[in-house]
Amino acid sequence: MGEYGRRWRGVWVAAVLAHAAAGCAVEQTGSEPRAVEEPQDAPVVPEQEVGEDASFAPEGCESAPWGMGRALSCEEIRPAEPGPSRSFITRANAPEADCGPGTGDGAGHLALYNAGPFGAQAWNVVFRDGTDTENLLLGGDLALGVIPQPRGFHIARISPGGATLTVYSSRGEFLRAVPLTDAGDVPFDVAEDPRGGVLVAQWASGEGDTQVLRFQFLDTRGQPRSEPVVVRSAPRSEERSVIAGVDTRGRVLLLLREPGRDTWVGQWLRRDGDALTEPFAVPVPANAPSLVLEPLVEGGLALRVEGEWVLWFPNGEAEAHPAPAWLAAHPGSDLYRIRNGRAYALVPPPTLVEGSGCRESIRLFSSDGTDCGELTLPFGAGTCLGRPGIALDGTVIQQLQLAIPAADQCAWRWWPRLLR
Repeated sequence: MGEYGRRWRGVWVAAVLAHAAAGCAVEQTGSEPRAVEEPQDAPVVPEQEVGEDASFAPEGCESAPWGMGRALSCEEIRPAEPGPSRSFITRANAPEADCGPGTGDGAGHLALYNAGPFGAQAWNVVFRDGTDTENLLLGGDLALGVIPQPRGFHIARISPGGATLTVYSSRGEFLRAVPLTDAGDVPFDVAEDPRGGVLVAQWASGEGDTQVLRFQFLDTRGQPRSEPVVVRSAPRSEERSVIAGVDTRGRVLLLLREPGRDTWVGQWLRRDGDALTEPFAVPVPANAPSLVLEPLVEGGLALRVEGEWVLWFPNGEAEAHPAPAWLAAHPGSDLYRIRNGRAYALVPPPTLVEGSGCRESIRLFSSDGTDCGELTLPFGAGTCLGRPGIALDGTVIQQLQLAIPAADQCAWRWWPRLLR
C-alpha cells in the first residue's frame, strides 16, 4: 500500500474500500456491537496529559467548520525550527523488518508501523515521550490502515466473511470489533469524521431483488450514533460502488459510479440523510482508481485521484470545481489539517540527497491557501523509506534507517506537538 494513517482508500473491482460525529449529541439507538470495558490510561505527569482535547468534540452539528476561529497568520503556523526530538528503536515484529511510517491520535500516543510475519500489518503503540506501551494494533493481511481518533485508533479490514472496524484505546488495548458488512464483496467505504469517529457507507441487501445505499456514523469507540440511513435503492443485479467523505461542517458527500455512466455522480446530504443537493456530475472517469476525499479547513472536500489533486467540492453545492491552485500544484503530496484544524500541511515524497541521506520536508499553508513556507526535517540516515506522518496532536513523525544496519530493528524519531 505504501501509505499509512488516513490515506488508505481506493476502489476495488468487487468492493470499494477506501479511506471522524462528535459534533452532534445524538442518542445511540439500534443494536450495539459487543462492548468491552475500555481500559483507563495510567496516570501521567501534566506534561504528558492524555485527556481528550476539547477542540476534537465541539458542540452543535453542521454549524461552523470544525476547529475554525480566527484565521492564523503564517507566523503562527510556521515553527521557527523543528526543535528537540525524541526517538524509539525496537525489534522488528518479523525477521524481514518491514518497518513503515507512523501516525498518532489526539491524546499523545503514536502508532508506528512494524509488520509481523508474512507482511501481516501491525503497529507498535508508543507514548510521545518514547515510553513503549508494549501493545500492538493488529491489522492482519487485509487491513487498510489506521484511522487515528481524538483518543484511540480504528482499523478497517476486510475478510471473506465481511468487513470489520477494530477499535483500540489510546494505549493500544483492544476494545471491540464492529461488523461493517456481512460479506466480503459488498461495496463500502469508511471515511474519517473530522469531529471524531467515522462514517460507514455501503450498498447492502434490500427487499426482494434490490440493494440499498445506506450510511451510518460511528463514534470514537465504534458505537453507533443513530440507525443506518437509507438514501438510494437499485436492482441487485447492478454493479455499484461508493466513495464517502465528511467535511469539517459535518456534512456528507457521496460519490457514486452508476451503471451506464462514464463519470461519477455526487450528492451532498445532511447527517440525518436529508438531501442538500440533487445528484450532480463529477468529471472523473468511471474507471479511475484510488479516489480519496479529504476535508478542507473551511468546509468542502478535495478529491485526489491517483495522487493528483483534481477537484474541489464546495460545502453543500451541486457542482465540482478544479482543485485549488495551491493544492493542485503539489501532486503526490499528503494533506493534513494542523494547528487544531485551522491550517494545512502538505507532505511530498522524500528525496535522496547523495552523501547526506533522505531529505524530508513539510509545506505549510494558511486556511486560504497562502504559502507559509517549508519546514525541512533533519536528514535521516540511509535510503528514503517513507515520508513524515503528522499525528492529530501535531506530532511530526519520521521513520529512520539506522546508520548501522540491523535487519531486526525499526527506528523512528518525532517532534512532539510541533504543529499543534
